[in-house]
Amino acid sequence: MHGMAKIKASEAEKEKKRKEKEDKARQYMESMKKILEKREKSEMDDEALTLMSDILVEHPDVYTLWNFRKEILLTYKDNKSEEELTPLVTSEMRLTEICLRANPKSYNAWYHRLWLLNHLPKADLETELMICNKYLKLDSRNFHCWDYRREVVSKLAIPESEELTYTLAKIEENFSNYSSWHYRSKLLPLVYKDPTGIRPIKEEIHVQELELVQNAAFTDPTDSSAWFYLRWLLGRLEPKLTVVSCYIKNKNIYLALSKCLTSDDNYAIEVEGQSLKEFFLDKTARLWMGVLPSNLPSELKIVFIINETKEEIILNKENNFAYFVKPQFEAYVGKKLLSVLNEQLDSCNQLLELEPESKWTLLTSVVLMEAIDKAKYNDVILNRIELLSKVDSLRRNYYFDTRSKFLIEMKLENWEPNENIDLSKLNLSALYHSQYLSYAVNVDLSGNNLEEKSLPLLSCLVNCEVLSLRGNRLKSLKGFPYLKSLKKLDLSNNKFDEESKLFPYLSKLEMLKELNICNNTFVNEAKDIDFKIAGVSVIYKT
Repeated sequence: MHGMAKIKASEAEKEKKRKEKEDKARQYMESMKKILEKREKSEMDDEALTLMSDILVEHPDVYTLWNFRKEILLTYKDNKSEEELTPLVTSEMRLTEICLRANPKSYNAWYHRLWLLNHLPKADLETELMICNKYLKLDSRNFHCWDYRREVVSKLAIPESEELTYTLAKIEENFSNYSSWHYRSKLLPLVYKDPTGIRPIKEEIHVQELELVQNAAFTDPTDSSAWFYLRWLLGRLEPKLTVVSCYIKNKNIYLALSKCLTSDDNYAIEVEGQSLKEFFLDKTARLWMGVLPSNLPSELKIVFIINETKEEIILNKENNFAYFVKPQFEAYVGKKLLSVLNEQLDSCNQLLELEPESKWTLLTSVVLMEAIDKAKYNDVILNRIELLSKVDSLRRNYYFDTRSKFLIEMKLENWEPNENIDLSKLNLSALYHSQYLSYAVNVDLSGNNLEEKSLPLLSCLVNCEVLSLRGNRLKSLKGFPYLKSLKKLDLSNNKFDEESKLFPYLSKLEMLKELNICNNTFVNEAKDIDFKIAGVSVIYKT
C-alpha cells in the first residue's frame, strides 16, 4: 500500500525464486526440444498437442507452436471422422480462451481461433458471438476481437442493419472506440448506399451521422477516433473512371482519364468504329496516346470502352478537335447537408477560439471549408494548413503536399484549357492531376519546392515545348520522363551539384534546343566551364 515501507525479500526467498525461474526455463527448453524433434520426424500425435498446450498457456505468442498445431490438426482432418474431430475443435477453442485470458490481444491466439472456424467442423457460432461480445465488454477497442467477430457475423449471416445498431451501442458506451467507428464506415454504404454515387451514403443518413459524430468529436477534441470518422464522412469518393479530355494534335489522339487504369480493367478505344490498336499509356496510367489512321473524315466519333460501359466523344472543326471536361474536385452539397456542414464549421471555429492549436479541429475545419466553398475560404484554408505544419511538425510534409493539392485544384478549376498553364510561385511540394496538363505547350512550374519525386509525373506533358522548373529544389534529374516535344528547358536556380546528376538524363530529349542551368552549385563552382550537348544551346551565365 502507499505510504508503507517496502519489505525486502530475504536471501532465502531470492534463492527460491531464482531456482523456480531456472526450473521453468529448463522445462520450457526440454519441452521445446521434444516438440521440435517431433515436428522434424513428422510425429503428428496427441502427445505433441499436449506438450504444446502446456507451453502455450504460459506463452501464447510462440507462433511456431501454433503452426505445428495446425499441421497436426490438418492431418487429423484427413484421417478422422467429423464426430472424432468435434471434441478436438472444442478443446482447441478452450485452449485459445485460456491463452486469451493471459493476453486478450494475442495475435496468434485470435488467428488460431479464426483458422479453426475456417478449416475444421463448424463451431457453435452463437457461442462464438457471445464470447466476442464478452471480450468487447471488457475492452471495446480490442481490434483482434472485432476482426474475429466480423468473421463470425459473416458466417451467421447477421444483417448489416443489426450490426449498425451494435456499433452505435458500443459508441454510446465509449466515444473513443476507433474500431466501432471504422466498422460503422464499412456497414453504412451497404445499408444506405447513395443512389447518386456522390457521397458514400444517402444524404439524410449522412446528415444524421454528421450530427452523431459531432457530439463525439467535440466532447473530447484530443481523441482521434471520432475525428477520423468525421473525415471519412467529409471525404471524397474515389472518382468515377471517365474521360476528362480527348483531342487530336499532329495526327495523334490523346485521351486523359480521371484516374488510373488497373490491371483488372478491360479497355479499348474505337475511332469511327475501328479499334485503335497502336496506343500506349504514360507512366501515370492516366493518359492514352495513339496514332490515328490516315484519311479520316472531318468529324470523328471516339468511343472509350471500359469494362462494360462506353463513353462517346465527337471531335470536329467546331470544337477544334478537342474535348475537355472542366474539373470539379468537390462533390455537390445539398441545402440540408450544407446547413449541417456550416454548423460544424461554426463549432470548429468556436473550439479553435479556446484551443487555437487543436490539430484535429484545424484539420477538420479545412475539410469542411473545402466542401462548403473553397474559393470563399481560400486564404483561411491556406493559413490553417500552414499552422498545421507547425503544430503537427512531424507530419509537415503531408501538410505541404495537402496545400499543393489544394492550390493545383484551384488553378485547374479556374483554368480554361489552352496551350499555357502557369503554376509558378505557389511553393508546390508535389504535383497532382498532371493528366489535365497534357494539352499544354508552355508549362511554368518555376518558383516552387519540387524535388525528384515529382519528375515522373511530368510524363503527361506530351505536348509541352517550353518547360520551366526554375527555382525549385531539384538535385537530380533521375526520373525525368521522355518528353518528345520539349524544345526549351529551364533548370536554373536549383540544387544540382554534379553534372552526372543532370546531363545523362537529357540525352533522350531529341527535340531539345535550349537548356538553362544558371545558378546551380556545380556551375557556380566550375573553373573550366565546358557544358555541351550536341544541338543544344546551354545557358550557364546570367
